[in-house]
Amino acid sequence: MYFKIICASVALLSIISIADANDIRLGYATPRAKKIFSEIKEADPALWKRTDDVIINTPNNDLIEAVYVTDLREDKDGEAYIESGGVGMKSVTIALKSPTILRGYKFEIEVYAVDPSSQYQTKGVYSQDLYSDSQYPRKW
Repeated sequence: MYFKIICASVALLSIISIADANDIRLGYATPRAKKIFSEIKEADPALWKRTDDVIINTPNNDLIEAVYVTDLREDKDGEAYIESGGVGMKSVTIALKSPTILRGYKFEIEVYAVDPSSQYQTKGVYSQDLYSDSQYPRKW
């Protein structure tokens, strides 16, 4: 009986400690996705609360597939949230805030995008895999 209570309390405390972090994990970076943005944004402590907006636009016709924002400070008490855009859009705006005055922040931001028309490719990698067992070349 006591073992179950101890296990339940340990599980609850671990969930609370994980939920306390302000990391963002939106979407899933598939093997087709390419990393279009990867930076560490850092703000030094100041007499006011530090805030910044990071705007990321995709090149060409790509669409955002995943957005990862990780708080790199030990306390993990910085704030990060998506203001506009996101997965399935052509841009994303991420707001970064320090927790209080005299404190900075340090976030790692990674954004992955994919070309939506690449899945309709008929010649190249996909078509070679379909007819790899034939002994004669095929004419398209």
